Amino acid sequence: MVATCACHEKGPEPTPDPEFTLDSYNGHFVQAISDAYDVFEETGSLPTSVNVEGLVYNKGRYFIAACLLLERIVSNPDTWQEGEIDLFSAAFGDEYRWNTFDPDVIDFAHIQYMAGRMVNYAREKGSLPNYVTFPSDDPQKPGYMPQLTMVVTKHDNCMNLRAAMVVMTRLFNYFVKNKGEWPEEVSSWPASYLDATRNCPKDNETVKATLAAALKNLPATATDRQKAEAIFAYARDEWEWENYMNTSKGAVGTINAKGGNCCDLTHATLAMCRAAGIPARYLHGQCYFTSGVIGHVIPEIYVDGKWWVCDPSNNSATFGTPTWKGMETFNGRYNELEF
Repeated sequence: MVATCACHEKGPEPTPDPEFTLDSYNGHFVQAISDAYDVFEETGSLPTSVNVEGLVYNKGRYFIAACLLLERIVSNPDTWQEGEIDLFSAAFGDEYRWNTFDPDVIDFAHIQYMAGRMVNYAREKGSLPNYVTFPSDDPQKPGYMPQLTMVVTKHDNCMNLRAAMVVMTRLFNYFVKNKGEWPEEVSSWPASYLDATRNCPKDNETVKATLAAALKNLPATATDRQKAEAIFAYARDEWEWENYMNTSKGAVGTINAKGGNCCDLTHATLAMCRAAGIPARYLHGQCYFTSGVIGHVIPEIYVDGKWWVCDPSNNSATFGTPTWKGMETFNGRYNELEF
């Protein structure tokens, strides 16, 4: 399986100083931001605050600090530790929506664009934005990124604040561990998509027993693709779709009831995938059905270096191909469903 949080080894010039040290306030802040990513790797969540020379900074402030430090280090690679960054406060939220960023990696130039947009917005508005959009309408615009197609839905690449914070801490973690060298690109994933979450308990005995039933006809040498296809087929064929709103049963309740709505069918499908060691996430939007536009939640499963839309709510759907005809609104991709 492809590692999801690794950075590429080769970074932009100049090469790092062999005597790289972090012996200033700015340097200690860089170390704290790097350490925040170590916490993320261990727990799946960024810390709510970091401590720098005895002062505590919440998520919003240490994210702003990361943006300011990135700009300062790039502009003044030899003197960036002199003086202190002009840190300011800005309100921030933890909105889970609007993360429609499609590529599995984000390059250094687009990280700089994202950081600049967010910190400039925070200076002007007094709060961090919920997301940054990478323009897709004009190749001459800074931050341009081609509009991409998810199934049959075209959409802009938006990175929400949650994902941006992970990307920034991941960037500085690389910078510290490679003694002052920036990566060319880092993973854009805001989670491993392998952890147990609310309503998706991958370590539950019922989930593990159901996974075994779904895989029972596969050989011991089965690939992740074969396992993913078997999990999807089991979810589609063994469980019935039911019409109600939001989460009601969770993964275990859905398995026991042998049915649920799109939210609960997705909980159960993701729980089995994650139990099998296969990354899986929630896809959410307003989908075009023959009966009209309806809010819908669908599993996306990562195998063979690609995300596959696998909708178990319709018996006619196949692996990678749903029966709905696109999305009017693409709300985002999530590690945990919050409704």
